[in-house]
Amino acid sequence: MKFTRTGTFKKNYLEELVTIKPMERTQAILLERLEYFVGFVANEKPKVIADYVKNLTRKYQGLAEEDFLEDSFGEINEIYTEFENLTQYPDLTKAAINYFIHLLQLKDKRAWKMSEAEISMRALIQAWIYPSYYFLQTLAETIDRQEAVKLFKRYITQYHIDHPSPDRDKFVSLEKMLEKRLSGDTTSSEWVIVHTMLEEGKYAFKNENCPTCADATIDLPDVELKYLACCYGDYGGFRANLGDHIILTMEHTIIQGAPYCSRVLHDTRIDYGLRHPPTEFWDNFEPGKEEVAKKYYKK
Repeated sequence: MKFTRTGTFKKNYLEELVTIKPMERTQAILLERLEYFVGFVANEKPKVIADYVKNLTRKYQGLAEEDFLEDSFGEINEIYTEFENLTQYPDLTKAAINYFIHLLQLKDKRAWKMSEAEISMRALIQAWIYPSYYFLQTLAETIDRQEAVKLFKRYITQYHIDHPSPDRDKFVSLEKMLEKRLSGDTTSSEWVIVHTMLEEGKYAFKNENCPTCADATIDLPDVELKYLACCYGDYGGFRANLGDHIILTMEHTIIQGAPYCSRVLHDTRIDYGLRHPPTEFWDNFEPGKEEVAKKYYKK
């Protein structure tokens, strides 16, 4: 068992600039998920969908500081008419798009119509996470909170089942996956991660930072909802990307206040034992402490 650390802490990562295609991102990040979620709620809770849509529309309208869509009816129609569920709720769709553009923090109010625009990494990450956070928060304000959380979890799971990666058949093994992660330049990533194979078919990795979700969402107050919006999708995401035989266990997350995220990917073709190492193992999971960590793993 050998521990290897990759990545480098980057102090100003969220301030780095990235070029995006605003219209394309609006569809891929916001509308596809909103379309699916509205349809999911309508199917699971048909009696509350009208109230939920009304409440979510008001939520987004209250979050956007100005109207970016003024005199843009034609452009907006082109964006959402392909979405069957959203065409039933044009006010919600327009409010959601307006809030999404607000999150992009474009310097030019009209830049969302352009083919390309430059924004900060912080703005891009917030545009990805915040709408989903408010999907859930509004649902918890419309129905019982515990019921809303269960429904949101089912939505995320089903979304990944229905959207498997087209490249998942290329996955060979966790060992090969780790070998690839440790090849080439292992310092360029902003993610600082410690890796090891616990045993055959069990790949453990510890995130020592979260330069995206945790650092970009510090102003979102509800930790449980933030965890669900940011992290819960990892369970279904790994299966969607790698195969149904890959199961993630995760017990510590930075979002929830832990000093690291502890994760193990289990290949159930080899071993269906899903035991997650104890906290003492993760505390000592760093290069040079292999023998100490190993003692806790084998307890």
